[in-house]
Amino acid sequence: MCPFSFFNYLIMCVCVQREWDSFLESVDRGLQTTDRQLSGGKIADSLSPDTPFTDGRSGESVTLGKYLGQGQKPLLVLIRHFLEANQAALEARSVRVLVVSFGGMEGAQVWREQTGCTFDLLLDPQRKVYRSFGLGSSYAKVMKFGCLLLYSEYGAVDREYPDVPPRLLEDIYQMGGDFLLDEEGKVLLSHQCESPMHRPTVKAILQAADPPGCSADSAE
Repeated sequence: MCPFSFFNYLIMCVCVQREWDSFLESVDRGLQTTDRQLSGGKIADSLSPDTPFTDGRSGESVTLGKYLGQGQKPLLVLIRHFLEANQAALEARSVRVLVVSFGGMEGAQVWREQTGCTFDLLLDPQRKVYRSFGLGSSYAKVMKFGCLLLYSEYGAVDREYPDVPPRLLEDIYQMGGDFLLDEEGKVLLSHQCESPMHRPTVKAILQAADPPGCSADSAE
């Protein structure tokens, strides 16, 4: 391919990307997706100990209070649909990971079996916690050109994903986020994902978890 042809190819790709992303944004506007509805709204700065969940392993009804006041800071990892993080580094700083999903018990079981996730799994089927943190659904954020390109790269290297049956995928456009709480439920770190791969670094989480005067420079 000659340099001129390659340059034209790059211009065409940029134009296609812009047009595709612009189209998705118009879809969000036209459908008034929950992401747009929640945009600019008040984000929760704390969660009540009475916040209800369903235990993703036992199916029992539990509240956030079960995980508060135990000398650990809960890190709510709100996933998009059915990640082990650096568990040792988090636990060393008294951070307890609570994976939160809006799916049902059947989907939770399939997801746990396929991922081997060892973290606590809580279900928020009404998405009340998601909404409290301003997390809605968005075509533009999930399906933008850059995300599709990355998905194709993952496919090229045979990166595996949980093979959840389509009937259990309730809303693939729901956005996720990470929220670190103190022992009373106050938010110490609030991270709303702008794309499926947009997550905070472990270092950022540990810095938020450290009391004043402590350093997390050694955390990666």
